[in-house]
Amino acid sequence: MLAINIQKQFFICFCLFLSSLGYYSTAYCGELVQSAVSHKKGVYTASLVMQINAPTNKVYALFTDYDELARLSDSITDSELIDEDPPEYTVIVKTHNCILFFCKDLTQTQQVLELGEGYIVVEDIKGQSDFIHAESYWHIYAYKNGTRVTFNSEMKPGFWLPPLIGTWYFKKSLLQETKDMIQRLEKLATNDK
Repeated sequence: MLAINIQKQFFICFCLFLSSLGYYSTAYCGELVQSAVSHKKGVYTASLVMQINAPTNKVYALFTDYDELARLSDSITDSELIDEDPPEYTVIVKTHNCILFFCKDLTQTQQVLELGEGYIVVEDIKGQSDFIHAESYWHIYAYKNGTRVTFNSEMKPGFWLPPLIGTWYFKKSLLQETKDMIQRLEKLATNDK
């Protein structure tokens, strides 16, 4: 089992990749409090705890703006809310992901349930996703002077990934994407629109 545990790791506002592109200013300094990633028998699990320096209601609104999820990650190429019956929503999310030289466009049709008090459950609809199984649990809540976001996910891809490289790169990519997301959430949540 591959796992990484990072306690109180502060980011200086630039993801290495994003800073090389000059994407963000240094005004946003989020924190990845804890992370763990593992792979066993074709199933990937991930657990993250993030501290976002932005108001909770705005962070929650960004996570639930289902037609605009691409604003949160470079890997998301498109998202569309196709059905809503609050607190249940059906969303199609399209992503482009690369593991070294292996790139794949993925589609996930997801059933989203907003449970209240900042809890969100997301599950891929069987047969309408490039994953055999994928589900995640989010909790977005006020903490100290900002917002704490916890994320737990379990997914089994319906496509081939290089076994050792895939696990290593999935972990690396998830941590990089999380750093990117923290920056984007803070920037978007503090913009007055």
